[in-house]
This record gives sequence, structure tokens and C-alpha cells, in this order.
Amino acid sequence: MEFLTVFAIILPILSGAGLLFSKIEEYKEVNNFSTAVIAVTAAVTVLSNIVNFGKSCSVLRLPMGMTLGFSVDALAAIFSTMFVAVWLLVNIYSREYFKTQPNVKRFMGFYLMAMGAVIGVAYAENPFTFYTFFELMSLTSFVFVLSNQSRNSIAAAKKYIYYSIFGALCGLVAIMAFYGSDLIGTKSFVAGGSLVRELGGRMPMVAVIVFIAIIGFSCKAGMFPLHSWIPYAYVQSPAPASAVLSGAIAKTGVLAIIRIVYFVVGADVLRGSWVQFAVLALSTATIFMGSMMAYKEKLFQRRVAYSSVSQVSYAVFGVMTLSGLGLAGAILQIIFHALSKNVLFLTSGAVTYRTGRAYVGEFTGLGKAMPKTFALFTLAGMSLAGVPLTGGFISKYYLAQAALGNNFDLLGKIGFVAIMVSALLTAGYIWSVSSKALFAHKDLEITENCDINVTMFVPMLILTALIFVIGVCPSAVMEVINSVVASVGL
Repeated sequence: MEFLTVFAIILPILSGAGLLFSKIEEYKEVNNFSTAVIAVTAAVTVLSNIVNFGKSCSVLRLPMGMTLGFSVDALAAIFSTMFVAVWLLVNIYSREYFKTQPNVKRFMGFYLMAMGAVIGVAYAENPFTFYTFFELMSLTSFVFVLSNQSRNSIAAAKKYIYYSIFGALCGLVAIMAFYGSDLIGTKSFVAGGSLVRELGGRMPMVAVIVFIAIIGFSCKAGMFPLHSWIPYAYVQSPAPASAVLSGAIAKTGVLAIIRIVYFVVGADVLRGSWVQFAVLALSTATIFMGSMMAYKEKLFQRRVAYSSVSQVSYAVFGVMTLSGLGLAGAILQIIFHALSKNVLFLTSGAVTYRTGRAYVGEFTGLGKAMPKTFALFTLAGMSLAGVPLTGGFISKYYLAQAALGNNFDLLGKIGFVAIMVSALLTAGYIWSVSSKALFAHKDLEITENCDINVTMFVPMLILTALIFVIGVCPSAVMEVINSVVASVGL
């Protein structure tokens, strides 16, 4: 049944390419085709995660021992399920949203191919396969930013691809260094790492290689200093594209760091090293900086973009605590941030689509006109701020415990403070939007109803409901996450 894993990757890639070269032009036909492909891909992915769990397969063997191979472990199952859920729900939302947007056929073609690429990243059995699909993902998602072909979107797309190329180049250098040496015992991802234990005097070289890899792949995650492309690319992209860029594609950067740290090198090798402390310091700085920038930002979609810079670095921080609590908290943060941030970006798209308003100051009184939209926005924002009974509370609790429970001394305490302060800032920049919209003076209320229709509302409702359902009953998700933590020896 291993063909299901390969089929889940190949189907959307080939379908997307086929759509671009097909004679399908009618808006409804383009949407029906893309939704059907995404729904089938999602079903096949979930089925593959069930029947192929713990299995691997090789598709192509290349010189120098490189293999294009796929594996369904617990980490792959978590990320692939999250990716297809995001892709499907955002696609349903976009059926209404794109009625007023140009170049829908081109967008959907690349949207399908990017879906196949992120599933390939999730299922990658080794660094070579991971890098191959990571690059394909960057190239296909690049078109998202170009969607309206304005001068600003072209400039943002250039910035996105330049940063992506630099980050990927750093990742490639690290992968080549590992492949071209006898530092690792196998060229596959191995839970706990496969680095040769007798390093002798080569630990400084290993540390540099790992640091280069983390910095490179953290570009997608938006960690300082490679974060500045995010507010440009996310703002210039249509809301559905921003949703998947933040809710899924940014998470591949964190997945890359997890694979390098826990499945190539091993936590024991890096624990206490300068690499651990350097990345912890960078992620802590990014958490605080992103929250501050979001708090000050007046353009709503850019505010949500800066929020992503902060929130994704929570996960990087958790990964680099090199502890069971930290890794569990990081994976939880990835899941709940994906759910919450999709709702926030889709809210941005809904408001612009229905009213043409884009700045926070223009949202005054809109709650009366768009009650469903702003109710869901407020509930999803509560999770970002870490309010109890939401998923975000659980992830931030784990991360805070990891910061205090490890022997980082001052750095651990600074990380804990950054998490707490960032949560307060998040509450501030979310509540300022909700209060303007929902609690405006009666004289400023907009009474004419212009709320979203069921096609846009249902995906946002499902995403919001999942935040609370998993937040209140996290046992099933935690079982899978704990298996990942146990497998890497934490």
C-alpha cells in the first residue's frame, strides 16, 4: 500500500501542471477541478497515514547513495494531516473569494502543485528528498505573491524568492557536508540522530554545519534575521495564499529544524553547545520583536503577518530547548498556530472582500455588519494569546515549562519572560481589533449586514472549532506527539 504515499504527492503536482496547460477556463470548472483534486488528495493522505504508518519506500536511486524516498512516521503523519486540512479548508473558502480576483486558473494550478510539494516535505525519508520538495514548494508558492502582478507584488515576490534561495542554499551546504563526510551513519532520517558518536575534534565543524542549516531553513519560519520578506509577501498575496503561506509553508521551516536536530544530529550532541544557545537567543528575540511590530502595525494584514513572525518562533524556541516538554510544545504550537492564523488571514480577506477596508482604524463598528466574521476572529485570537481552554494555552504552557525546566540559567528566564510578554502583546493587538469592531459606540455602528456567506464561513468555523475541541480534549493529539518525543529519546 506504499503507493498511496507516493500517490498523495504526485496527484496534486500532476493535476496542477495539467490544469495550467488545459483548456479549462470557466471559473466554476477551475474551482470544481481543484476542489476535487484536493479532496481526493486529503483522503488519500489520511488513508496513507493509517495503513502505511511506520513504512518507508524508495522511488528513485541516484549516484552517491542519494535516494528519493518517503516514510510515514508520527511526525510525517502530524504534518501531512495538518497540511491537507489547511489546503482543503482554504480552497473551499477561496471559491467565493476569488470571484473578484484575476488569474484564478494560474493560482489554482500552482496551489495544487504546492500542495503536493508540502506533502512531499512531510513524507521525506531523507535530507535529499526533503530538500528536493522544499525547493519545489518555494518555486510553486512564489507565484502566490505575484497573483495581482502589481509593482508592489512583483517587488514582494522578488524578495520572497531571494530569501528562499539564500535559505535553501544554506540548507543545501549543510546537507552536502553531511552527505560528503563520514559524520552520519546513514543517509536517512533516524529518530534520535545518526551522527557518529566518536566525533573527536570534529564537533566544531558539526556545530557550524548545523547552525548553517538552522539559519537557512529558519528563513521559511521567519526567524530573525531572515524574517523581513514576510510582511511584504503576506500582504501582497491574496488572503487564501497568505493563509497557506503562514499556516502551512512557514511550518516546513520548523519541520526542517526538527529533522536536522532530532533525526540527523541528535539532541545529546547539541545540548549545551553554542548552537543551542545562539538559536534560543535568536528565537527569543524574534518572539518579542514580532509581537512588538504586530502591536504597532495599523494595516491589518501586515499586523497578522508580523504576528506570524513571533508565533512561529515560539516553535523554534521549543525545538531548541532539546527537551521533551519543549518539542511537544513546539509541535502543539505549530498545530494551533496553523489553525488560528488561517482564521486571522481569512478574516482579513473577508473584510476586504466585503467592505474594501484594510486598516485597523477602518474596522470601527464593523462587528454589527459582520458579526460571524469578527466572532470567529476573536475566538481564534484568544488561542494566539494563550487563553485557557484554547489550544494555544496548552502549547504555551508546555513551552513556558520547557524554558524554566532546563538549565539555561539567564537565557531560560529571558525566554520565559519573552513568551509571557508576547502573549500580553498578542492579546493587545487582537483585542484592539475586536473592540473596535464589536464594541463601537452606537453612532459609529454599521448596521447594513455584509457578513460572509456559508462558503467562506464554514471553513473558518471548522478551523475555530478545532482550536477549542483539541484544546479541551487534547489526548488523541498528545498521544501521537508523545510518540514523536519518545522516539527521539527525550
